[in-house]
Amino acid sequence: MLSRRLFPLLFILCFLGTSCQKETTPTPPSDPHVPYDFTAQHGMVVAAHPLAAEAGLRILKQGGNAVDAAVATALALNAAEPFASGIGGGGFMVIHLAEAKKTTLINFREKAPAKASPEMFLQDGEINNLWRQSHGLAVAVPGALAGWIHALEAYGSKTLEEVIQPAIIIAEDGYHVSTTFSKINKDEYERLLLNAGENNLYLNDGFPFEPGDFFRNPELAAFFRRIASLGIKEFYQGKTAEKIVAAVQAKGGIMTLADLKAYRVQEQAPLTGTYRDFTLYTAQPPSCGGLHILQLLNICEGWPLQEWGHNSAEYIHHLSEAFRFLFADRARYLGDPVYVDIPVTELLNKTYAASIRARIQAGRTADAYPAGEFGMPPEKKGNTSHLCVVDQAGNLVALTQTINSFFGSGIIPDGTGFILNNQMEDFAPDPDSPNAPGPHKRPVSNMAPLLLFLQDKPFLILGSPGGTRIFPSLSQIILNLTEFGMGMDEAIEAPRFFSYSSRGKARNLSLESRIGENIRSILEQWGHVFTIREAYDKYFGGAQGIRLFPSKNLILGGADSRRDGAGAGY
Repeated sequence: MLSRRLFPLLFILCFLGTSCQKETTPTPPSDPHVPYDFTAQHGMVVAAHPLAAEAGLRILKQGGNAVDAAVATALALNAAEPFASGIGGGGFMVIHLAEAKKTTLINFREKAPAKASPEMFLQDGEINNLWRQSHGLAVAVPGALAGWIHALEAYGSKTLEEVIQPAIIIAEDGYHVSTTFSKINKDEYERLLLNAGENNLYLNDGFPFEPGDFFRNPELAAFFRRIASLGIKEFYQGKTAEKIVAAVQAKGGIMTLADLKAYRVQEQAPLTGTYRDFTLYTAQPPSCGGLHILQLLNICEGWPLQEWGHNSAEYIHHLSEAFRFLFADRARYLGDPVYVDIPVTELLNKTYAASIRARIQAGRTADAYPAGEFGMPPEKKGNTSHLCVVDQAGNLVALTQTINSFFGSGIIPDGTGFILNNQMEDFAPDPDSPNAPGPHKRPVSNMAPLLLFLQDKPFLILGSPGGTRIFPSLSQIILNLTEFGMGMDEAIEAPRFFSYSSRGKARNLSLESRIGENIRSILEQWGHVFTIREAYDKYFGGAQGIRLFPSKNLILGGADSRRDGAGAGY
């Protein structure tokens, strides 16, 4: 059988009019892990579930632009991938408008309630992790709907009522549960039982869904119809707002109607930096993922990456050491920039990158990982969802959204069918941290939706879930493309690794098992201690990417097989 890596090349050759008589799009192979690029000429959506990708494509084909399709896809993910994101959460959206040559960022990150305080998770002087994860105190004010509507009104061409229709259909008609959905449903069974009860719609007669079981969410479909009819005020000031507050307070939370009414989206210039001939646009703090990607790329500019080779011992060692220094910066400096001063310019200075590079020694791990001068949070199962869109006019959207943990807080407002986030967990447990909880603060985020341009030409739309693994995973994908010449999905499917530091000390180096024992043996000699993960482990996220070839009128999409990703284009 023909290798799946050859499919994109054959498509390009056909497209350019060589030996093929007509354009053909190959059928994806049965093994989802074999790299496969979705192909299109006019527009494409890549998302974490095929139904969501098709929802966005439907809007594109109906004349919608990239923003319209992105919002439709985001809403569809609430129905098709409800454990990862939805209207009960928040996120970030990077938008590039081709005709206006404008790139902007919409920050719809959740916010802490007015009664939040740095000590709110302390019980008898100890951190109560249940309060941070599966309790009413864990719920931050959702920003998703406000962000989606802001994007539509500012840059879209369709109404909320139009773009919400595919999500209503998915929720009402239902679908067969995937292995991914089933496994996560089982992993978070206790959280759902605790906060939603055994009769909740995300359990199957009180038990987790098995692969192949049929799942419908008529409550969500009815709720979406209500939002389409009544608009944003219904969610932030109407009966839905009352249901959200009642659900949160019933589980010990402190959110009020005033908190919901006061929520506002922030639109701002994206964070920008360069890597060789590339320019990257991503989310500003309180998102730290894009900041750390730019820091890492600054460090990599001074290393002979191609000479070392992809996933060689030298490559993995040097990048892992860099990750550890950057996590020290994260713990010391990152918070909500409205409330704390973050030295962004200094952190992104290439001279500072050179100073980190000088601390990293070949053949041995460092003794300590101090933050730059001008504790890492506990490792957890971060959960998020990402989508990418390009339309026929060349408009681009990278959107990452989340409810934090899988199935969020597990709290479902009565009769709505959606899950509320547990985003307050993203605040640091240390009351003295710059990322400690406080009134109206936005917690630090690892999300990093990004656009990459090569000499002012669109090159890449990219993002991923994965909590603290987001910026290391996305950095590796970028380097796979720019340094090692991989195809779009090949770069996503390549084996990943991750490490971090906490309180100045190295933590284990996590490796997907496809990274061989010969490499591990060398790394062990250099001082690394391992955690071996599955061959394609969702611990490393579920990246979605679109590679753009403007001069060839060609679009290639990659969707991570670590989750249920898919692309749809025309």
